[in-house]
Amino acid sequence: MNAFTAVNGSTPGDSSDPQPNGPEMHTEQSEAHLDGAALHQALAIATAEEREDILRETVRTQLADILSPTPIDDDSNFLENGLTSLTALELTRKLMTLTDVEIPLVAILEYPTPARLGHYLAEAYAAVNSGDGATA
Repeated sequence: MNAFTAVNGSTPGDSSDPQPNGPEMHTEQSEAHLDGAALHQALAIATAEEREDILRETVRTQLADILSPTPIDDDSNFLENGLTSLTALELTRKLMTLTDVEIPLVAILEYPTPARLGHYLAEAYAAVNSGDGATA
């Protein structure tokens, strides 16, 4: 089991993940996905490539939680899938809570897909946790 699987319970691109049914499952899934401790553990042991995969999937998961039931692909444009300024704030807040990385709201526009935002977050996370005091 690699770091990605430890956090997300699947491998990248695995579409066989069960989808939540009803509001009770949605709430439990939301709370589980906001557990930053497991994410930090996985990111700490992950390679740079695995870290990017983990963060891309984290973006997709959080975005799907906000925009449900809209399916979110790695290259799905946030705005084209219905993300508004209010939901963009919610997404950045959730991602900052999970990663402890400061994410400017403009990052949603500059990196408008889960793949691109995941790449940005991987670089920002590495910079913040490199010990040199750099911030993204």
